[in-house]
Amino acid sequence: MLTELFLAGRYLIPRRSAVSLITVTSILGVTLGVTVLMVVLAVMTGFTDLMKTKLVETQAHYQIRHRRYAINDPQRLLDVVKAAGGKAAPVIQSSILVQYGKNRLDTRVAMFGANASDLIEHLDLKNKLLQGKVYLDRRHVVISSDMASRWGVNVGDKILFHSAQKLTDLVEFKPEGGVAISKKGSAYLPTEFTVSGIYSMGKYDFDHIVLFAGLDDAAEVVDLPWGAATAVYGWGPDAFNQKELLAKIRKNLPAGYYVFSWEESNQRLLGVLAVEKRMMFFLLIFIVLVAAFSIANTLITSVYQKTREIGLLKALGASDGMVSRVFVAQGFLIGVIGSGVGTLFGWLVIFFRNDILQLVSKWTHMELFPKEFYYFNELPAHIVPGDVLFIVISSIVLCTFGALLPALRAAYLDPVKALRYE
Repeated sequence: MLTELFLAGRYLIPRRSAVSLITVTSILGVTLGVTVLMVVLAVMTGFTDLMKTKLVETQAHYQIRHRRYAINDPQRLLDVVKAAGGKAAPVIQSSILVQYGKNRLDTRVAMFGANASDLIEHLDLKNKLLQGKVYLDRRHVVISSDMASRWGVNVGDKILFHSAQKLTDLVEFKPEGGVAISKKGSAYLPTEFTVSGIYSMGKYDFDHIVLFAGLDDAAEVVDLPWGAATAVYGWGPDAFNQKELLAKIRKNLPAGYYVFSWEESNQRLLGVLAVEKRMMFFLLIFIVLVAAFSIANTLITSVYQKTREIGLLKALGASDGMVSRVFVAQGFLIGVIGSGVGTLFGWLVIFFRNDILQLVSKWTHMELFPKEFYYFNELPAHIVPGDVLFIVISSIVLCTFGALLPALRAAYLDPVKALRYE
């Protein structure tokens, strides 16, 4: 086999001929295919991993809710979670309207009411702060940097909260049709809050709409009794392996309550990301497949160019199998060289991906990775050794199989006719 590899390597030495040029082109085809595959799969994997990380950072590992009502006594649910080996905290979630000027109203806001200590421990809010502090008592709130920029407010400024529930209570429907102002509507006033801190989670869709308030203040805004909650958020030792913990919680939950994990609540999104990664690989593997056809064309040309050499080899005693292995080895070497160089180029592109992205955006005057659509401030990537190994092996196998046809053509050449070939 060493002889076949030696001859195959000699045939790949670039010379000033069309065959050598085509050979180099074939190697470049494999290189580009491997590079593109590696970069795309690394970006898709990085995007999925970062999405999961941000989902875990901005959500609970699991949530407990009542099927119809708010939770008036969350303490018994906290005891159930604690007995199962987890940690939990009562929270209030509600859409609100924020007034930040005389005639300025933002309807794209979700209030997250919780105790400051729970937010610091479980959502790491203290380390996400850009300005101010996590202070949620006495009608103070922590808003995102996106909100601060959008509303033109800073730490210490005042904003007003309008409750959607209280606004709907302002009017009542008449039996005969039409609406009228309700009796309790005249007593409604918005709630004034002071901005105590500004945070950034680095996840655009979360930062765009979520602000944090104290649990009792949130209850007052949405007209719930103090101590009540809309959900109980829970955290376990491992966010990615909590089947046993959830089974214990489900077993001891009171009637009317249910628990679901962050993976279940984001099942559709995670499923779409997994399908996209598989489809990307399936589509982009055709690049390597095209390179394999190019290799077949290259080696067919090489067989015709080296007909007399093949005849000489056979005249000296080379078997048909040996001749065919020379050209199969040539395809194998093209696959190995192209995969190796492609892996190196892929690693370089991934390492400098954000610099390349900024440079292209500067040249084209276009934002290629808008955070409004992709949720993150930079292009994520994660190189998985298993993915790289699979890409390299697939490329080498395709290139080797691409050499089979010209190898068979060379093996069945008649040495007498080959030596007379002009």
